Amino acid sequence: MPESRQPPSNPSSNADSFEYTAVLSLVGIDVGGTKTHIRVVDNEGTVAESVIPSEHWRRGPLFSDEGNFDRLGAAVRSLGAVTGGTIVVAGVHGCDTAEQMSRATARLEEALDASVTVVNDALLLHHATGIRPTIEMIVGTGAVISGTTTDGDRVTVDGYGWPLGDRGSSHDLVSAALRATLGAWDRGEGGADPLYPAMLAAFQAGDSAELAERASLLANGTAWGAHASVVFDQVEAGSRTAASIVNAAAADLARGVAHLIDRGATGRTVVAGGGVIVNQAPYENAIRHHLARVLPDVELVVVRTPPVHGAVELARELRSKRGERSGARS
Repeated sequence: MPESRQPPSNPSSNADSFEYTAVLSLVGIDVGGTKTHIRVVDNEGTVAESVIPSEHWRRGPLFSDEGNFDRLGAAVRSLGAVTGGTIVVAGVHGCDTAEQMSRATARLEEALDASVTVVNDALLLHHATGIRPTIEMIVGTGAVISGTTTDGDRVTVDGYGWPLGDRGSSHDLVSAALRATLGAWDRGEGGADPLYPAMLAAFQAGDSAELAERASLLANGTAWGAHASVVFDQVEAGSRTAASIVNAAAADLARGVAHLIDRGATGRTVVAGGGVIVNQAPYENAIRHHLARVLPDVELVVVRTPPVHGAVELARELRSKRGERSGARS
């Protein structure tokens, strides 16, 4: 648990009206498709954090609402005072290009009036471990694989969002299960596999037409992805269809790593995070199996610590480098 903050031990004479506000030194932010995790370290070394649904501050796509960054900044300020000396690192799901990261950095700097660095959320996994170099894999509500070339260029595979990509994500698994269920009903095989009635029950549908209608009304990565546990539960229950879906998704992720290496990504350790791979051991094992099959020299390491830890560590590295530069100038 984070250490709780305490007011100063020697408050001024008007102590009854004194309100202590911690001055933040480091701020780490992990913006995922479902939740946003903020962890701060104040000038006394005390740690505090907050986890909020991303929809609490984000309205639509990241850059679609000018108030998004102001609301994110307000969430940070709720944990302490931000000053010009505060160093902020935000790993943001959906910030994939240099132009997007630059825009997000500028907007968050404007909202916080602090030193800000925005990176893709996958890069947080790199900084959450002591392994160098790495290939990063996020498998949660969304999915993306990223790495760095010998020239220092960032390269990614997928991460295109729920309508078009994110293969292997929770949404992708449910999407495949929905298609399989509807196809089975079309063939008159709605009872041939336990996955099919389980999907109807998950969406509170009585038949295929109602399932399609309800799923379409809810269509977004978070809403569909929330039912990924149904797919894994049915694997445990003996569903061949669910097992096939999970196996195919794991193979897709392994192929994504191979594509990334073909494009020049360095490192032979895949550091993986995200709620799906962290919380579903059979899925982790399937991904590990397919990686060993297509890339026998590649190791998979699942990062159990929250990715926001990597954001704080990167902020700490940036503060150290700033100190080194200041010392060199003096």
